[in-house]
Formats: sequence, C-alpha cells, structure tokens
Amino acid sequence: MGKTKGNTKAEPSEGGGPAEAPSRSGKDNPEASTQSADQQAVLAAIASLQAELSQAKSDICTKIDEKTADVSTVLRGEIAAVKAESDNAFITVHARLDGQNDTLKSLVESANANSDVVADLEAKVKALQSQVDQLSEKCLDLEGRSKRQNLRIAGVKEGLENGQKTRDFVAQLLTDVLQLEEKPVIDRAHRALRARLGDNEPPRHLIIRVHYCHAFEEILKKVMQSRTLTYQGKRIQIFRDFPPAVVKRRAAFTPARNLLRDKPGVRFGLVYPAKLRVTHNGKETTFTDAEEARLFAERLFGRDHETPEEEER
Repeated sequence: MGKTKGNTKAEPSEGGGPAEAPSRSGKDNPEASTQSADQQAVLAAIASLQAELSQAKSDICTKIDEKTADVSTVLRGEIAAVKAESDNAFITVHARLDGQNDTLKSLVESANANSDVVADLEAKVKALQSQVDQLSEKCLDLEGRSKRQNLRIAGVKEGLENGQKTRDFVAQLLTDVLQLEEKPVIDRAHRALRARLGDNEPPRHLIIRVHYCHAFEEILKKVMQSRTLTYQGKRIQIFRDFPPAVVKRRAAFTPARNLLRDKPGVRFGLVYPAKLRVTHNGKETTFTDAEEARLFAERLFGRDHETPEEEER
C-alpha cells in the first residue's frame, strides 16, 4: 500500500479531546528527542533503584527472620534450661522443706514431751523443797535442843585456867562473877574449836554445858539482872549458845531492838528461835520478820538510830 501525502486525520484522545499531533522526527526536533532519552534513562534508573531497594528489603527481611528464628531458638533453649534448673531447684527446696517440716514436727513433739516432764519435775522439786525445808527446820530444832543448856562466855583471857580443869575453872568463874550460892555442876567446858590467836586478839569463847536446868535458868536470870559483868578487871559477856542459823536470824532484829531500847512504855524480848515480842502500852505484838519489826519501831519512835550502813553514807 502506498503512503498518502499531506496531513493525516487526528484521532480523538482518551479524554475526548483532539489527539496531539504526532511528534516530529528527530531530524525535525533534536532537543525533544534528547529530553525523552534522558527521561527514559531516569525512569530506568528509578526502576532499577526500586528493584534494588525491593531486593535489599527482601534480603534484610530474610536475614531478620533468620536472626529472629535463631535468637528465638536460642532463647527457647535457654528458657527451657532455666526452667529445668528452676524445677530441679524447687524440687530440692520442697524436699528440704518437707525434711525441715518433719524435723520441726519432731522437735515440737519432743518439746511437748519435755514440757510435760519438766512440769512433773517442777512439782516434784517443789515437794522435795518443802520436805527439805521441813527437815532443815527439824534439824535446826534438834540442834537447838541439844544446846538448850549451853552457855558461851566471851572476854575471858586465855591461859587463866593455870592448868586446872576447864569445868572447875568455869564453875568458879560463874560463882564469883554472878555471886551464886553454890557452884553449878558443869558437864563439859572447852574453848571454841578454832586456832588460838595472838595475845592482842580477842580470846576464844568458853563453851559450857550446865548439868541442871534450874542452875542454867538461875545463871541466865543473874546475867539479865546485871548490866555489866567483869572478871579480873576485864569485861565479859555470858549468853546462850545458839546454832549459827538461829544467831543469824536473831541478829536481824538488832535494828528494831535498838529503836525500842529504853523507850517509855515498851518492853521487848526475843523468843526462841527468832521471834521479837514487843509490848507497847499494854498491847503485845510478835514479829517473825525483822523488816516488819523495824518498820513498826520506826512508826512508833522514828528513825533516831542509824544503822552502820547509813552512818557510812
């Protein structure tokens, strides 16, 4: 078919308008051809860049997925190992706790049993303590009864016996000092059983036992009637020979006795073994506690006598 000469007919464009006239050939418009080539090159470069970016994105996503999968696998393994260790540790702890619970239960049962035993022992100890106290009082009473006719003489210089029997010496001493009508019969007489001290030290007591009770009472009566007793120019003392425990109990009443001494309307005395009997204005009161007796005397007459401890202060 031959080519027609002249203008060709314009076809309508997609938008309904007249179609653009076909571009001139490169010979007719070289600048437009150059621009079109540049645009195509740019588009090709953009398309290539997009393809590279898409490929890089795909590679990165693939590597991230691979790394994530690896990390996830490692973490799962480590978590599983930690969980296994924790489970084992918990099992061990539970086993130990069970053992501790068993031990604690055993200890509680043992403590309860021991508590019952201790309660029984405490009851027995109280009963035994009561028996010991009773027996101690009985022994003290028996000791006092064995000494009920014993006397002590303090202040007699040692060596005055001059070789005569101590019984005869004491009998004569009592007769001379107390002006007795007859010599008392002395069963036994000796010095206190301790080492003899020097000449400048207080002499040992003479301990004697009077044979007859009436003679013993007469001696005590004479002693109480006499304010001061002397023998060969030396002051001596004669008093009953009490057991040490009784002496200690009776000595505890000394502060109260000092407060009551020489007070008008007051009479007092110690009753065996250790009771203070006080009569004030016809009313009699008996004390077995030394502190109560002291407080009673202070209420009546005040604290006009200081104890050695208070004097030191």
